[in-house]
Amino acid sequence: MPPIISESPSNTIEALATRIEVQWDFRTNDGPVLFFFDRVDWDPATNHVFSREYDRTLRLQIADLLDGEYAITDPVTGEELLEPGWKLMALIKAATDRTWLNASVPAMSVAVQEQPSVGADHVREPVTLP
Repeated sequence: MPPIISESPSNTIEALATRIEVQWDFRTNDGPVLFFFDRVDWDPATNHVFSREYDRTLRLQIADLLDGEYAITDPVTGEELLEPGWKLMALIKAATDRTWLNASVPAMSVAVQEQPSVGADHVREPVTLP
């Protein structure tokens, strides 16, 4: 749940990480994760945004995120689950693989017709058109 800065019946001001950038180094299986936080003033009842402005960027290492455990809420049952951090990177990698496969259009095979070789026996006289 994002940090709620203030709340009233008509609006909520929250710090939301509206952009998250993972800079994964495949050689070390580590790297920084940048969380770009915006301060968002909005009405959750109507989804109307009154204002949104950049607040700050927080940087953590992938290894530190993987070492933790995370409490998440099942969206269907509402049950709170405690999940190990390694699943975070595993899910990002799985989503990346699926995105790549879905976006990669297989090369269409083109049937190449065999062209006759050019030799003296294939040369014809020029044709004159009326």
